[in-house]
Amino acid sequence: MSSEDSDDIVLPKDDEELHTRRDKYKVAKMLGKGGYGAVYEVIRVSDNEHFAIKCEKATAVKKVLLMDSNVMQGAKQISSKHFCQVLDRAHVRERFNFIVMKLIGKNLWDLRVDRQDARFTLNTALKSANQCLIAIEQLHRFGYLHRDIKPGNFAAGRKESHEHHIIFMLDFGLCREFIKRDENKDIRAMRASAPFRGTTRYAPLSAMLQKDQSRKDDIEGWLYMVVEWTSGGLPWRKLKATDREKVLQYKQDIRAKPDYLDDFFYNCPKREFKRIMDYIDTLDYYQVPDYKFVHFCVQHAEKANNCKETDPLDWDPDTPYNGPKETPGDGVPITYERLQKLDIDQTIEASKRKGSVGKQPKKGKKAQTPKDEEKDKK
Repeated sequence: MSSEDSDDIVLPKDDEELHTRRDKYKVAKMLGKGGYGAVYEVIRVSDNEHFAIKCEKATAVKKVLLMDSNVMQGAKQISSKHFCQVLDRAHVRERFNFIVMKLIGKNLWDLRVDRQDARFTLNTALKSANQCLIAIEQLHRFGYLHRDIKPGNFAAGRKESHEHHIIFMLDFGLCREFIKRDENKDIRAMRASAPFRGTTRYAPLSAMLQKDQSRKDDIEGWLYMVVEWTSGGLPWRKLKATDREKVLQYKQDIRAKPDYLDDFFYNCPKREFKRIMDYIDTLDYYQVPDYKFVHFCVQHAEKANNCKETDPLDWDPDTPYNGPKETPGDGVPITYERLQKLDIDQTIEASKRKGSVGKQPKKGKKAQTPKDEEKDKK
């Protein structure tokens, strides 16, 4: 039996009903498939609401769903707008495990290639660049590297849920936790060498040279992605994923040869993008990138090219842009102490919304965090 035949038996079928402790979901259609399993659109039986489920074969050696859940839990801690949340989970014995998430729209690769000239307008390119940069900084803030930054791993929300101006980060199967909270360390020591992780087209130099990746490398991958959707393609786009040495040579040449650099930044705000690339190349494994500087360069490109704050996105041309108004944080990983403070801050904010602000805990009593409240309920 082939692996495809095996998948057909193991993975969900159209119209199959899946049960969790909370709800029932009916499988509508497959949205995508990979080595780990597949993603499906499902309908909640109780109210006909549409969701997505990500399935992982029960026999999978690498547990991708666990990493997805950990990352999305981290995003929840900082109330990020750019990550889905795990809404439900369950398993079908001896077949697959699955998590339920919000359904989102097309990924940025598909949105770009849908366009006649296969590139975004500069306005959309830069607005999308900023949202993706903020998602990357937030991922780093709760201690993870993505290691596979590419347009297919970012998607716009759905118009039906009024989120089509928000960009979501997806697919955390290659993520790596780069801090060791349990040992009270800021960052893991750099390994002497590391296996290649990522997608050849967008992979940073470190990955191509089989070096350990760090925060700067996610930003380097982000720059290749942004250049591609701004210009319509990368100079090495016709090379295969297996042509890693040739792609590496291209990436080194754009840094050393002016004519290669001009080709790379075709149709892009060259001055600002080159400043970003030059800055990335100054960073080492342990340094925290200055996300605000990168954000400033993108903003400068917007102003220099008369991109207005409300100029519409290419996939919603008739509506003024109303995406999140954000700037990146400092990227410093959240320690247990910072998480505890975050819990307390969120409790205070919740109290304000309920009108109970001003009530202080009695002397000698600690302020309750959401975790403490959960214990009390039990």
